[in-house]
Amino acid sequence: MSRFRVRDNCSVYLNAGEWVPAWLWMSITFLVAALGVVGLGWWVLRGDARNRAADEAAEKAESTGPAESHH
Repeated sequence: MSRFRVRDNCSVYLNAGEWVPAWLWMSITFLVAALGVVGLGWWVLRGDARNRAADEAAEKAESTGPAESHH
């Protein structure tokens, strides 16, 4: 019986080494996902700022343009 216990303990010990690469890959995955979320948010906010600037420029062009008379 003691021989089986030693064998089980060895296999548990060897399997414990899988936690380090799993932790490393999950950390890298989380970092990539976080960078993707930040990058997507920046891209959306940048586009929103560009759209607002274009809207303001269009409104200024309409208000400063010559008045058209409609007959």
